[in-house]
Amino acid sequence: MIFEERLLAPGPVPISPQVRAVLARPAMHHRTAEFRTIFVRARERMAHLLAVPGDDVTLLAGAGTTAFEAAFLASVPPGATVVAAHAGKFGERWSLLARRYGHPVVDVSAAWGEALDPAAVAAALRATPAAAAVTVTHSETSTGVLHDLEAIASEARQAAPDALLLVDAVTSLAATELRPHAWGLDAVIAGSQKGVMLPPGLGFAWLSERAWARLPEAASRHPSFTLDLHAERVRQRQGDTSITPPVPLVLALDVVVGELLDYGIEAWWALKADLNEAVLAGLGALGCPAFAERPSPAVAAVRVPAGLAAPRVADALLRCGVRVGGGQDHLAATTLRPSVLGHVDAFDALTIVAAFERALHALGSGIEPGAGVATFQAHWLASASAARHERPYV
Repeated sequence: MIFEERLLAPGPVPISPQVRAVLARPAMHHRTAEFRTIFVRARERMAHLLAVPGDDVTLLAGAGTTAFEAAFLASVPPGATVVAAHAGKFGERWSLLARRYGHPVVDVSAAWGEALDPAAVAAALRATPAAAAVTVTHSETSTGVLHDLEAIASEARQAAPDALLLVDAVTSLAATELRPHAWGLDAVIAGSQKGVMLPPGLGFAWLSERAWARLPEAASRHPSFTLDLHAERVRQRQGDTSITPPVPLVLALDVVVGELLDYGIEAWWALKADLNEAVLAGLGALGCPAFAERPSPAVAAVRVPAGLAAPRVADALLRCGVRVGGGQDHLAATTLRPSVLGHVDAFDALTIVAAFERALHALGSGIEPGAGVATFQAHWLASASAARHERPYV
């Protein structure tokens, strides 16, 4: 095969040459002093990436869903009522998870593509005084919506000060502003194959001190063997784990998070936002408007032009060498989800728009070649990130 397929979807994402080099190293034993040193440093770096320096961020073998389940079991009493706020497939998942463990659930929903109303979440909490927790997704990967988490958290705290706020940050971590302490969050979870720019296989879980204190005794929690965050917290503070960790991913995590912190996390948030806005502008010029009313920098979800089926456009994109995310569930026929997550620069982002131009032209859509690319370039070159993102002469 002489052509390269470019992965420009919201997870898994492209990984850097530095990460690929780390993953190719000879195996390292996880019960050695060398690995413990790296493990402890990786956890410390993850705490800085999450804007919770000095706190415990637990690394788990698994995915973001694994981490969410572990955080839920660690902090929500068996049988307690849960308010589940959702407007997409992944927000709905946490409602299903709570029900699977036998919890009464009060759903607060918005239509897919819309942003959650913080006042609606607060109203549900005031109507449910026994609620022990609220679950919410920050960046909804299925719709491309970035919910106003800061406002939701503020409203929730005023309505129900004792309810814990558990947050899915799977595609928001390292993609957009996230401040657990400042916003009063109680659990934040994510996975390795999104903004952290690694292959799948690691989950991340942070809990606030009040969440850790909610169920201190094992007898008060749902029983769990491999997902017991309380036991794992003690082990990981010592540079150890209860079960064998995915060693290569931990080694790569230490490297990639160090690079993100060196770049500057706020500058990185701005870069992802500027790239995504330019992609959405370029695709909009091709008759593919944004699906989300409040777009997330992690997912450029768009509607395909009327008369074209999204799977046909996705197939045409693959023939151009570009793989994007398809629409989820009832959006499968009408939406596509390209993404600038991962090891992606301005030319990769431009490739998304150029590939859409080629694909739509091949499908006879009648678009003007170059219209999307020109619009992308105008937006990108006007952005605050463009000058910083230029590589120096060498």
